[in-house]
Formats: sequence, structure tokens, C-alpha cells
Amino acid sequence: MKKVIVMAGQNDEDYGQRLTHVKVREVLRSRNIESVYPKFSIHTMTIIPFYDGLIVSGKLNRYIDNSAIIDLALEFGKEVFLFGLNLEESDRRMVKHLTTQIMSPLVKGFVTDAVGQRWASLWAGSRIKAGVDIANVYLLERSEYERGKFVVIAPSKDGILSKCTEEKWFPMMDARVIVEDPQDSKTAVQFASKLKVDDVSLIFKINDIMDAIKNARFVISEKFYTTLTAISFETPFVHVGKKILRYIGKDFSNYVCDPDMTELGLAFSRLNEFDFDAIKNFNSRVRSVYNDMERELDAFTGKNS
Repeated sequence: MKKVIVMAGQNDEDYGQRLTHVKVREVLRSRNIESVYPKFSIHTMTIIPFYDGLIVSGKLNRYIDNSAIIDLALEFGKEVFLFGLNLEESDRRMVKHLTTQIMSPLVKGFVTDAVGQRWASLWAGSRIKAGVDIANVYLLERSEYERGKFVVIAPSKDGILSKCTEEKWFPMMDARVIVEDPQDSKTAVQFASKLKVDDVSLIFKINDIMDAIKNARFVISEKFYTTLTAISFETPFVHVGKKILRYIGKDFSNYVCDPDMTELGLAFSRLNEFDFDAIKNFNSRVRSVYNDMERELDAFTGKNS
């Protein structure tokens, strides 16, 4: 069985990356696969020759570090397996450089959506398939819930939710404000201080974020992984930013809007008729596709040999 180096959100404070890291470690540990999760350093360069391959999962958001590790692995003739690479959330420079890297016959695996797969197939052909986000799988495994009376809100530092602080938007309702990425902290604090509601809590930790969304009445989010958590837990949601439709599909278009106050209001008004069947079907597809990803992971690591 192969020994592998893994890039899966280690040392990252972003909520989605932390979920990915926990799940990938869990999967490899359950298979007794020897693995190491390094940051880029001279030490990392020295250990690559002694490992059999590289697994990449989640997003690539540190251009110099991530590019160098993949480049070095390929330079040493090591196979690279993409175990749910999120191109939409990855650094744009990294994705551009990835064009060259995935031309190598040593690179294969899964990106997280069909749009990303069509792009990747131009350079890699059938070696790159459409998969699912590993953080999504981790969330689905923890999808027990009980509906509460509070609303969960995930503002972005560049978003419009901070303008929606009038009482007409949130009339006498408890709120939980999610900080998915440390870069959003200042915006979240300012947003929470302006809300005219009974109680506001700021939430940063993985388990606290999941618990809040499990028990929420609904979620309003500008953040990809907060919305993905809502879908995994079958919690009604409104998402601001239509790029997410690349991953979750057009079945949710009624609840996804552009960053526009009028569109947000219309999407918000549709929550009373939320399509729970669409969520159940989506989650079922995620589980099915993930089974295929696990089979190819086992082939890559030599678990079945």
C-alpha cells in the first residue's frame, strides 16, 4: 500500500478547509494508509522522494506553497490524485498554473463540479471526473437536526448582507452570525452589533457552526460552505451569489440570488415554500458519487492490491 503526502486544508482557518482536512484524515486513517500532512518547507521537499504519491483535496489557496508541492511531486515522478478539488473556491493563479500540471499523465481524480470537470478535461481528458466536495460528505455524516427559532447568517467582507440590518428583515428573532473565514471577522462583528434582534451570537468553531445550522429555522448566507452545511442538514436557506449553482445545481435557483437587495428579498419570500425534495435528491447524489470517489482512492493507494 502506498505512502502518501496529503494537501487537504491543514493549517488553514477557513471553515470549509477545516471540514475537508478532518474528513480526509478520517478516510485515510480508516484504511490504515500511511500519510503525512506537511506545510511547504525545505523538510517537505526532502520527504517527497520517499513517498509514493500526493493526494490533493479541498481548495488551493496558497499559490506558492501549493504549486511547489504539486510541481515537486510531478518532478519526482509521483502520482497525484485529486480527491475532490474545489476549483471555484481555489486561488485563481493556482487554477491557471494547474492547467500545466494536469496535462501530466501522473495526475488524475475528481474536481467538485461538472463545470470544473469540463474545463479540466480540455487538458487532462477522462483522467479528471466530476466528483463532490469532501467537506460536503463530512457534513452529511452528521446530519441529525432539530429545528429552532433562530436564524443563522453568514456575511462576507465583500457582501451586501451588512446592509440588511433594518427591523423589517429580522423582526424579533434570535440570530447566530457565522464567521466562516477569518477575513470576514470584522464584517461579522459589525453586522452582529447592528442587528435589532433579541440575541446575537458570533460563531467561529466547526462544531458550533454545524450545531447552529442543524438547529436553525433558516440560513441566509454569502459563504459557500455555510450554505453547503444548510443543504447537508436539510435546513432552508437563501444564498447570495449565483456561482454556487455550479456545485448545487439549478434545482435551488429559487433560493440563490445575485448580490442585490430586491433579489434577496424575493428569494427570502420563497422560504415558506422551500423544496425539501430537491435537498434530499441532491444529498442522495452526493453520497452516490462519493462512493465512486472512494473506489478510485482505493485503487490509487493500492488498498485492494
